[in-house]
Amino acid sequence: MNIVRFIPGLVAAALVLAFPARSAAQGQPVAPQLPGCTWNCYSVVLPYGLYVREVTDGGSYVTLEDGSVWEIRMPQRPVASSWVPGDFVQLTNIAAPVDQFEILLAHGDYDRAEARLAGRDRPPQPEFPQE
Repeated sequence: MNIVRFIPGLVAAALVLAFPARSAAQGQPVAPQLPGCTWNCYSVVLPYGLYVREVTDGGSYVTLEDGSVWEIRMPQRPVASSWVPGDFVQLTNIAAPVDQFEILLAHGDYDRAEARLAGRDRPPQPEFPQE
C-alpha cells in the first residue's frame, strides 16, 4: 500500500484537530446572510426611501431626512446636483458595487446615483479650505 497518497489528508486532519477554535470561528458569518446566496450576501435592511434634506458641494453629498449623509460617485454628481430638498429618493443595494459605492439612490425613473455612507448630520469638511 502506498502511504504517500494519504499524507495530505492526514496533515489536514491534524490541522483541524490542532486548531478547532480557529477553524470554527472562520466558518461563522459576520452578518446575516441571504439564503442561497454565494457572493455579496450580507443584507442590510434599508428604508424604502427618504426625502432629501440638502445637496452640498455640487452634488458630492446628499443628506437625507434621517440625517444620513451619502457621498455620490463622481459620474453621477451632476444628476444628484439637480435634486432639491423635499425630493423623495429610493434606496436599494447595488449587486456589483464599485469602490464601496454600494447603495443606489433613485429619484424618479431616470435620476439614479451610486452612493456610499459618509456620515451623519453633516458632510465631511474638505481637507483644504476653499477660497
